[in-house]
Amino acid sequence: MKINIKPVLVVLLLMLFNTLNAQNNFEMEETRIKNLIENCYLNGALNEMNTDAMYEGYHPDFAIFYAQGKELGKLPLNVWVKMVYDYKRSFDDSGLRKFEYEFVQIDINETAAFVKLKLMRNGVLVFTDLLTLLKFENGWKIVTKIYHSHIENPWKL
Repeated sequence: MKINIKPVLVVLLLMLFNTLNAQNNFEMEETRIKNLIENCYLNGALNEMNTDAMYEGYHPDFAIFYAQGKELGKLPLNVWVKMVYDYKRSFDDSGLRKFEYEFVQIDINETAAFVKLKLMRNGVLVFTDLLTLLKFENGWKIVTKIYHSHIENPWKL
């Protein structure tokens, strides 16, 4: 039995091309998501307190959700931006909003993504943040955040 190698090679090359293309697309989306989080969250709400950048990267219906006893607490975007703005206006130079960070996990599924971050201050793990993002016509937007504080009273060190 004689096997024609050309069609097999074409199929293998197409499979390789599709695999490389998919990996390239994933890396591009991952870079977009990391840049968004660095600009709008890490430098928006935290390190630089750039509230204009916060509005660029978050969906208007964004909220931080947290446990409040047996209840679910919710901090909407506009309230959080005002808190950051007021903190920045106080000229508090205590460094409590300055964090080093590490992207622990990024999971992207076409139009939905999950990001796990570690936030450290002076080498001490302070928060683990879990962010969800959705991809809209105008790009990725952060839609929710939940977090765990590893130390008691992280804003009053």
